[in-house]
Parts: sequence; structure tokens; C-alpha cells
Amino acid sequence: MYTYILIAILLLFTGCGPRYVIKNQYIPPQAGVAKGCLDNCSAIRSSCQDQCQRRYQYCLDDAYGKAKAVEQDELRAYDMAYNRYLMDFSQFQHRARNWDRDYFDYSRDFNHFQLQCERQKDAYSCQKRDEVRNHMNRMKRDKPREPWVPSKPSFEQILVTQQSFCSTNCGCEQTYDNCFVGCGGQVIPHKICVENCD
Repeated sequence: MYTYILIAILLLFTGCGPRYVIKNQYIPPQAGVAKGCLDNCSAIRSSCQDQCQRRYQYCLDDAYGKAKAVEQDELRAYDMAYNRYLMDFSQFQHRARNWDRDYFDYSRDFNHFQLQCERQKDAYSCQKRDEVRNHMNRMKRDKPREPWVPSKPSFEQILVTQQSFCSTNCGCEQTYDNCFVGCGGQVIPHKICVENCD
């Protein structure tokens, strides 16, 4: 038990710990001739970002078409599941009516034997009362349960899922950093706390 409490406390404090991001500090090279090299790095990064944005937009547009196709498949599956649910629900209602009727009958018998047992101290009535009570307890455990209702697919949720495969992370910053260093500059990463800092 002590171990579980300790784990729960550790998880609580872990979730509240500080959050860090890495920010780069760029130190340009000393030589003035490197300016053209650094401008080239900036142009390469800008071109990379433009291409990345175009690919991202294409991916988003493509995700819409894919989401429509997935929605059609999921709607067909939903229709089949819902028709099955309607049949199961009809059977459930029939079983539930029978269960209610039977339980009411056993409740009436239980009350009768309970009264006889208390008033007349009749051993037979007490025994029958106990048997009926046990049977009613078994009935409660076996009471019919309403079937699961399928949920209709949401196009918005399907679209969000398809769009989650699209990314704007194309490695442009890493390419720029490599180019910057190739021109004689320095890239110094710094770990900076952005949340729950002391």
C-alpha cells in the first residue's frame, strides 16, 4: 500500500515539474566575407519553408478527401451496427418485460412467505422465503442489460485525425543551422524553462 502512495505522489509532482524548450543562440563568423554565405543560408531556409508550407497545405487538402472516404466507410459500418442494435434492443425489451413480470411474481411470493414465517413461525414458510430470496438474488445478477448504442461517426473528428498526419516540421531549421556553421558561425543551444519554473 505504501508503495502505491509513493508512486502516486511521484506522478503528481512529475506532472507539475518544469517544462523546457531548446533555443539556439547564433554567433556569426568574424569575417565580413561570410555575409554572402549567411544570406545564402537564409535564402535556402526561406525556400525550404515555402516548399514545406506548400506540402503542408497539399496534405491538408488531401486529408479532406481521405476523411470523406473514411466517413463513408464508417457510416456504412455504423448503419450495420445500428440495425444490429435495433434488433438487440427489441430482444432486450422482450426479455426485460418477462424479467419484470417474473420478479414481481417472486416479490409477491417472498412477501407472502415472509409474513407467514414472521407471524406463524412456520418452518416451511421460512424455508420457502429463503429459497425465493436466493432465486431473486440470482435474478438480479442475470437482469437483462440494455445493448450498447453505436455512436454515429463525426466528420470533424475524422478530419482532425487525417490532418494529424500532416506536419510543418520539414527540418528547415536544422538545414539552416548546418549551413550557418558551414559559413564559420556558431550555433549554441540553450535549455530555457518556459513553464513551472522555480
